[in-house]
Parts: sequence; C-alpha cells; structure tokens
Amino acid sequence: IAYYMFRGKHTKALQAVNQAINQYPFSTELVIVKAQVLTNLEDYTQALELLEQAHSLQPNDPEIFLTKGSIHSLQGNFKDAIENYEMALAMADDKDEVHYNIGLARQSMEDYPGAIDSYKKAIEINLNHDGALYELAYCLDVTGQLESSVSYYQKFIDEDPYSAAAWYNLGIVYNKLEKYTEALHAYDYAITIDEGFASAWFNMGNTYMNLQQHTKALDSFKKTVELEGPSPEVY
Repeated sequence: IAYYMFRGKHTKALQAVNQAINQYPFSTELVIVKAQVLTNLEDYTQALELLEQAHSLQPNDPEIFLTKGSIHSLQGNFKDAIENYEMALAMADDKDEVHYNIGLARQSMEDYPGAIDSYKKAIEINLNHDGALYELAYCLDVTGQLESSVSYYQKFIDEDPYSAAAWYNLGIVYNKLEKYTEALHAYDYAITIDEGFASAWFNMGNTYMNLQQHTKALDSFKKTVELEGPSPEVY
C-alpha cells in the first residue's frame, strides 16, 4: 500500500488495502489507511464514513482526527478541519505538525493572526519545522509585521544557529525590507549550513540583482540550476 501511495498509484493502493482488510477486518490502522487512499482518489464521502467506523473501534487514535481534518481542509470546510485537528492535539505525538495544519487552515480562512499563533506554537516545539517557518514569514508579511519579525527569527537563531530554514527566512524578511546586505548575510549562513539549499541560492541571486551585482547574481542562479536542474524562472 505504502509503495503504491508513494508513487501516486492510488487505484492499485486501493486494491492492496482492500485485500489487506479482507485478511485483517478488525484492523483500525488499515481502515484509516483506506480512508487516506480514498482521499487521494477524491472520494471524500466514503473516506469520512470509514473514519467514523474507525472512531467507533478506537476513539483515541489521533490519526483518525488528523485524516478527517485533512479531508475537511481539502473540501474547504476549514472550521471543521480545525475542530478535528484540535481534538488530535491532546493525543498526537507530533504536536508541531498538528499546530502547523491548524495554521494552514486558519491561513486559508484569511485568519492571519490565528495562523501566526499556530505557526509559532509549531516552531516552539520544533525549531526546524521548515513549513511553519516559511508560512510564518508569509503571514507576517501580509499583516505588515516584517520589521518586528526580525527579532523573532533572531531569537530562534540564537537557540539553534544551525537552522538553515531560520536563516533563509530571516533573509527573506531582510530582502522585503530592502536591507539587501543583511539579506545576503542571512542567505550565506543558510547555504553554509546546507550547501544544497537551492531556494537560498536563488534568493541570493535576486538580492544580488537588487544590488546591481550581476556577475554574482549569475553565479547564484547557475548554482540553482546545478542543484535543481533547468527552470524557466531561473533562466
């Protein structure tokens, strides 16, 4: 099942999970996996029905609420999604990921202050949650809090100076504030920590462009192509 799901062969994954359930009809785990496969096939109604069955068998499984939250988000029912994610919080081990998903749902509702709060909670648990760091930068930009966000990212860098994602996001903030020298400094730290950080190389190229340093910009863009392959945007 995992093999087919990973390769996007969802119909074959459904065949495999059906065969598995025939052999293990009382496995809550398999019922949840089938709901996830059906979600990939956009059969949300049947997926939710299966999750209700799983909940009756094992009411304290956080994966049930996480999957339901994901389905509601895909359907645009963000309030229902948040309700399920919040129910999962008490039981889930990876609480940073749950807070991140709540943040995405709130962001989709254009509740940017709420999304910011959720992303910060995710980062407080896991300093290296790249998704939360990236989305937080976006929400801070939308709400006009870029200047104040510099100290926020610096605080996390003080706690984990080897977080390439934190340096990268600090670079984005400085670039948007037109503090290009500071942005280059931040991107340079990001790629020193992770030389294969293609997005940092690309953003560094854009910053060099803003400084009219075209040779260095070209070098950065060439490095991006070297790492990620040809890209129309880079060209």
